[in-house]
Amino acid sequence: MRNCRFPIAILLLWTLLTPCAFAQAPFAEESPIKTDLRESIFRYMFKTYNYGAYVKVYCIQPERILPERFLQRFSGEKIPVVWATDCDNGGVMNSIREKKTGRSGMRMTIVSLRFIRGDEAEAEVEAFSDGIAANWNTLRLVRQGSKWAVKTDKLTNVS
Repeated sequence: MRNCRFPIAILLLWTLLTPCAFAQAPFAEESPIKTDLRESIFRYMFKTYNYGAYVKVYCIQPERILPERFLQRFSGEKIPVVWATDCDNGGVMNSIREKKTGRSGMRMTIVSLRFIRGDEAEAEVEAFSDGIAANWNTLRLVRQGSKWAVKTDKLTNVS
């Protein structure tokens, strides 16, 4: 009986500590360079793919879940920026609307993001306002000093 106490104690200790060792934080910290890259992509999309004065809100959708504080980067924007989950497709021609206010908007999506080199990246993006106004583009971005800039913008599809 005495020989069984040690393995049982080890098993009990392992059982108690295992969930802590493998627990995942809700948002794994990421390189600030990648966060800056996403911000640059969305800011470029706001300027380039804005379909007109009827756009009252941008509904952004990054390629992965980000912490709420990411939205604070856009607090000074003329047009408010919210998560795409705060918007829906409704109304005439499946237009984008903010759920809370009903304001018309555009969904800006980063479909995919990959680094080509440390100072160059490629992003597949989508800008969607309704069933007949959408475009899909491939952006090539380069890092110039501390800022990311779009080098090329290739239209891959349009509706």
